[in-house]
Amino acid sequence: MSTPLEELKSTILSDNNIRKVAIVMHENPDPDCIASAIGLSKLLKAWRPEVKCTYLYSGEISHSQNKTLVNVLNILMVNLSEIEDLAGSFDVFITVDVMPERALREYLDKEIKILMAIDHHQTETSLAKISDIRQVGATSTIIWDYFQKEGIELKEKDDQDSMIATALLIGIKTDTSDFVGENVKDLDFEAYKSLISKVNRRHLSSIINYPIPPYHFELRSQLDQEDNIRIGDGVFVGGVGYISSLKRDALPMMAEERARVEGIDTAFIFGIVGDHIEVSVRSVGLAVDVNSLCQKIFGKQYAGGKQGAAAAKVPLGFLGVDANMPEEVRDKMWEAVKALMIDKIFHVIGGNV
Repeated sequence: MSTPLEELKSTILSDNNIRKVAIVMHENPDPDCIASAIGLSKLLKAWRPEVKCTYLYSGEISHSQNKTLVNVLNILMVNLSEIEDLAGSFDVFITVDVMPERALREYLDKEIKILMAIDHHQTETSLAKISDIRQVGATSTIIWDYFQKEGIELKEKDDQDSMIATALLIGIKTDTSDFVGENVKDLDFEAYKSLISKVNRRHLSSIINYPIPPYHFELRSQLDQEDNIRIGDGVFVGGVGYISSLKRDALPMMAEERARVEGIDTAFIFGIVGDHIEVSVRSVGLAVDVNSLCQKIFGKQYAGGKQGAAAAKVPLGFLGVDANMPEEVRDKMWEAVKALMIDKIFHVIGGNV
């Protein structure tokens, strides 16, 4: 029986009509997602140099580390909204670190051809012709494994190769939470050990020590207001009000901080971003399955995660407010959302589902 890698290689080599490949990342691409995309591009070009790959995403690159990685490594990425004729622009689509059902949910009626899905999360797909979903710490590890099986060597003195090695290493480092994540396997360690000698140390340092924007401190101040938080039984729930999509990266950072406060093991941080409520969840409690918990609270179609980390994006629907609405209406809406979110989270956590 053929492996997913063998199926992918056979398809790319046998179908001369495949020349333009869309590599689709999740909505807000992180280092593991971005690294997997550029690593996959190298693999495809090793098989057929004439193949052109385009990196696509649908949301915002908002987190400071993600922005730093893209800028330092000079990675060109395209938002899906910029493509007028998606089906006509690419021959096939491959999703990395995300399933097609999520990455392309708004475009599934366009008769696009989804060749493959590569991911390390506990999920599945019925849309991709080929899928490689493994229980490892990072999708970057899977891409590195492809390189090993195909005999593709990343050369230390080659600028392009060192860029890919740097991205893959950061992807593994972040998605394994420095190798303490639940799904970390020996393969993750092997990949990291192999890549560390191939990276650009200066670029690596810049990405790890990414700058923290001033608005993070402003939002922390907002979170510290007593009427915006509730704490109970080791759980912290807090809201930061209305924030722009470019500042949403502060949510997971604040959740990580609060989950590490003494007496707290799980933190929910939420805000209204556009016409959605966005939630970031972090937990240091080994007994807490944040993926299942978030899906119970916010719905399977709106939430997901892995050990220790999860997120949700819940549409406000017709209740959504915009900048043209009176300030009084916006304030009342936020108070209603805040009360509903806090009560709902503690209601479910208390076993009242």
